[in-house]
Amino acid sequence: MSEKYNAALGAFEQIKNIDGPLDIGIGTGSTTDIFTKEFLPKIRTNIHSLYSSSIRTTDLLKSLNFTVHEGKPNKILDLYIDGADEVDKDLNLIKGGGGAHTNEKIIAASANYFICIVDSSKLVETLGSFPLPIEVLAKDKENVIQRCQEYTQKITARENLSDSGNILLDLHEMQIFDPLQIEKEINDINGVVEVGIFAVNKPEIVIVGKDDGYNSIESSIA
Repeated sequence: MSEKYNAALGAFEQIKNIDGPLDIGIGTGSTTDIFTKEFLPKIRTNIHSLYSSSIRTTDLLKSLNFTVHEGKPNKILDLYIDGADEVDKDLNLIKGGGGAHTNEKIIAASANYFICIVDSSKLVETLGSFPLPIEVLAKDKENVIQRCQEYTQKITARENLSDSGNILLDLHEMQIFDPLQIEKEINDINGVVEVGIFAVNKPEIVIVGKDDGYNSIESSIA
């Protein structure tokens, strides 16, 4: 089996025996899609509600005959399950390669327990090799780019917009030694909707898929 499949399997084995009914948030990405397709149906009878982080995830859940809630949860969720583009040694994340990091962060903040599932290529010593996504209001695009040149001179804009119709920028070639501080600084820039650093809302556990199984790394502050 692939590393991504084994990471998704690890999440399933983490939650399959939890008493329900469960309120669960589902993220966006290739590894999360595997979990959703292969394992979420196995606990269908134990699910009370599902909250989706993107149009893509909503469409997938509906294709599997799940009822889906969209938008900010109006309750505390039991679990949030999602992948990441990078994970550092302290379990800080970069997310947003799929452009859904704003909604992902909203749902992660609403959950008691965040399970992050990744393949081994996502583990890094320091965040930043993967371009850092930022969702930006269109009217403030140039101001945000100018401000973010403090961090890197290589900033690109995506052709596609976020699900909310906002601009998606990527900051390349950064080294993020203090994710919590950089998350705050960029989010404080006028016009930034959300940055793809998950330091405030980092996971309680990261499940890393391997060729022959998976490892679990728990947060030291969980």
